[in-house]
Amino acid sequence: MHDTHCLVFHLAGHAQLQASMGEAATAACLAELTEGLTQIAAAVLIGAQPLPVRGHTPPGLWRYPYRLTPGTPPDRDAAVLAAATQLAGRLAREIFGSATARLAALRTHQFPGNPEPERLLLQLQVAPPPACSAAEATLHDLLRQGGAGLRTLVQPIVRFPDGQRLGYEALSRGPAGSLLERADQLFDAAAHCGLSRELEIACARQALAQGAQLLPDNWLAINLSAASLSDAELCRALARPGIVVEITEHLPLKDAQALLPRLAELRAGGARIALDDTGCGYADLEAAAALRPDFVKLCITIVRSLGHDPGVLAELAQSAAQLKALGIDILAEGVESPAEEARLRHLPIDYAQGWRYGRPTPIETVLAARR
Repeated sequence: MHDTHCLVFHLAGHAQLQASMGEAATAACLAELTEGLTQIAAAVLIGAQPLPVRGHTPPGLWRYPYRLTPGTPPDRDAAVLAAATQLAGRLAREIFGSATARLAALRTHQFPGNPEPERLLLQLQVAPPPACSAAEATLHDLLRQGGAGLRTLVQPIVRFPDGQRLGYEALSRGPAGSLLERADQLFDAAAHCGLSRELEIACARQALAQGAQLLPDNWLAINLSAASLSDAELCRALARPGIVVEITEHLPLKDAQALLPRLAELRAGGARIALDDTGCGYADLEAAAALRPDFVKLCITIVRSLGHDPGVLAELAQSAAQLKALGIDILAEGVESPAEEARLRHLPIDYAQGWRYGRPTPIETVLAARR
């Protein structure tokens, strides 16, 4: 008898994504995601027999039932799941950007049979967490050593539209040649084993130690979640002129308000505050109104969607007007081409970042060029 399974992709943060990004941007991204996931399923299921999808599939759920042919190696299902997980994670980061991809929480699963959607959703609620991987074991070793093997790259932040460089964002990578070399490998491993806060703090300390020579003439933007901002010692080190603390989470209003005392301490020392990966939805705009950051960074999803959906431009224009009315500057992130730059010229953009202005570069290279 042939072996029947169902490859499933589940966007657990579908509702939160729409509240953050707005309806038009979310719809554009989901259309792109659907196309990409279908291509991934076709690639990893080569040689298997596709089966019809039973019942209506709710938003945020993609199902690809299949039947393995006789003689298929017994480890084929594990290989399918591993390949699909890696490719889907990469696709989500390309479409949403890193922080918004974590909010979207795209997960890959494999179930026996061809279950109906109602039963499948119940199974997803009790799906076991992924087992500890070799990459996660490497992360534990790295953190036990104080994060000394972490590498810091920096990417220019420029004034828009004239392109004058104002500073850099610090971007962390794992040890070269290791299982954690890429940013996605590094931070995915931390998320899977509950060490995101510890990794963020280690990355911030490393960036601050290596980038101190850039201050105060240049900005040095350092990414931290709300949980990491509870580290009082780190916050004291960040409370200085030239530092920009980028809050990387899409915070609900209550959580945003709870951060105000810590942000006041940072500002008192001369640091500035940015909200990273900001969308056009009500949740992100509420957080911006509560925190009153010095600037917000538009999610790369928004910038990329401007060329595909006119509705995104209308939502962005409305959101930008609300932000400017609050006295908040706007940075466009992920500007990669002259066409994307041109679309932004009609909006009240103050700063920009992306390959159009410079790619991430090892901080040692930047510091050597300044000597």
